[in-house]
Amino acid sequence: MILNNVPVIDIAPSFLDSQGKQAVSDSIRVACEDVGFFTITGHGVSLDEINRTRQAAISFFALDLEEKLKISQPSEKISRGYSKVGERALAYSLGNQTLPDLQESFAMGPIGPVPESLRATRFERFFHMPNIWPNFHYDFRIAMEDYYHRMEELSIHILNLFALSLGLKENFFDDKIGHHTSTMRAIMYGAQTETPKSGQLRAGEHTDYDMLTILHSDDTSGGLQVRTRKGHWIDVHPIPGSFILNIGDVMMHWTNDHWVSNLHRVSNPTLNILKAERLSLVYFHNPDAEAEIECITSFYLNGEKAKYEKINFGEYYLSRHMKAQHMTTNKTIGKTMVEQH
Repeated sequence: MILNNVPVIDIAPSFLDSQGKQAVSDSIRVACEDVGFFTITGHGVSLDEINRTRQAAISFFALDLEEKLKISQPSEKISRGYSKVGERALAYSLGNQTLPDLQESFAMGPIGPVPESLRATRFERFFHMPNIWPNFHYDFRIAMEDYYHRMEELSIHILNLFALSLGLKENFFDDKIGHHTSTMRAIMYGAQTETPKSGQLRAGEHTDYDMLTILHSDDTSGGLQVRTRKGHWIDVHPIPGSFILNIGDVMMHWTNDHWVSNLHRVSNPTLNILKAERLSLVYFHNPDAEAEIECITSFYLNGEKAKYEKINFGEYYLSRHMKAQHMTTNKTIGKTMVEQH
């Protein structure tokens, strides 16, 4: 099934047997080659779980700004705590200068202990910094942590299907995500009471720089748009109870460009409904900070040459993330920030 050029895949058979896994993984491979986005149903996450997290996030964003700022994002600009409107611009991650994105967000990262291999290293603070929670809003923490765990479980299942899609052993990615550095954001795209400035969006054009992104979002005016390989921008409308998935640049690197990490953005609402709010829950599955990412050339053509050199995920991630957070085109910002800490 295709919805606005974004395939819809029922992954329920992949939980049943090897035949079901293979059938679903084949559908995923086609989607990742064609557009890099697909919608999943039959994922096993209940509407109650999703709605509980949504309501907790809505309650948090309804707090006075003064209260939310008490748990502001740390000065290192890591994905923790609250970021008010105008504090980042995602297009900068690709070196494109734009006005700040029209969104506010709360971000969290790994919940477990710091890996022994990273203790007292430069990556400990940047990838395993403790999460920051409001003292008086405990239900919010419980809901967010529970949802993070559910997305973590779903992501591992999807990555197993990715491996099968590529003709690899199902556990191929296991040793690269044992201490994954995944982050999650609740994002509120607030009502717009006036027309945005020229070129300013709810989220500027960007690609994700993780392995896999799982999105649950409202279907409102001013939503997700994806650019196809032919250069056309298409609206992606969520199906109730589904998740929209997309691959990040790490998977494009691993697959030697056979899979596409596609440009996407979040548009503004149309002029006659500027007051439309939009809430998104976004989980970004990242590999270990120390994971080495190198092209796998064996699954398509024998003798195919790698298009990318081997990279360290931690270094790569910071080089992209810091440009968006600091709203700069400085190519060395990520490396500089790490060396200063």
